[in-house]
Amino acid sequence: MQRKTKGRALFAVGLLLVAGGAGAVIGVPEYLARSAAAKASTCLEVESRDRLCRFIGGPLQMAGEPVFIENFHHAFLPTRAQIDFIDASGDTWTAPPQTLTDGATIPVIFAPLIGDRQSREYLMAAALHDAYCGVGNEELSTYRQRGWREVHRMFYEALLVNGTPPKKAKIMYAAVFLGGPRWNEPDVSLAHIPDEVLLQEMEWCLEWIELADPTPEEIEQWMEERGQLLLSGEAQTIPAYLREASDPRKF
Repeated sequence: MQRKTKGRALFAVGLLLVAGGAGAVIGVPEYLARSAAAKASTCLEVESRDRLCRFIGGPLQMAGEPVFIENFHHAFLPTRAQIDFIDASGDTWTAPPQTLTDGATIPVIFAPLIGDRQSREYLMAAALHDAYCGVGNEELSTYRQRGWREVHRMFYEALLVNGTPPKKAKIMYAAVFLGGPRWNEPDVSLAHIPDEVLLQEMEWCLEWIELADPTPEEIEQWMEERGQLLLSGEAQTIPAYLREASDPRKF
């Protein structure tokens, strides 16, 4: 009887370590990380970073000569070694060697609003983001392998872990959400919206973030609603909360 009970226990543990119907095996550390992540939606809420919200590899090292890409006035550099990031959900993101990055991954039109584009507190997060959607990385195995919303949200989480102040991370998250690529949802693409219109939206959003310090979920909601306004063809108007100086969360 004891041997039979032990066998059942081992079988149960084996089931816990199998991911989905595909039969992919999850290692014990990753399984524990995902279990711990069930209660955390952002890296700000993760108390222990032994398994979650951490980089594997780094600091970021560059290799080779600068690469110049058409229509971009600044240089991109290839990374020397692989960088991995485990987010608050226990998912692993990878920037392979030779990922091209400009050190910020922020849409160029928003650069004047962001400030220093190559601060140490952005570098690894920027390389990860570029590995999934950055120009010049189309041949990487990671390129656009996940949805644009997931990739941009990962960037926010990686910024926090990289040492970016939370409010600055929110501003940079808003910038890539508004002006970054949206490859798997063409019906919500803002690529055809004039730069001056997007810049105005970003200025208003930045002012709101400074006033209200919203959660990332509130930033996403703001962007969704303002994006629908832009796509509708209606005239661009200042958000009511700025015009009326009312509760900045009522948008």
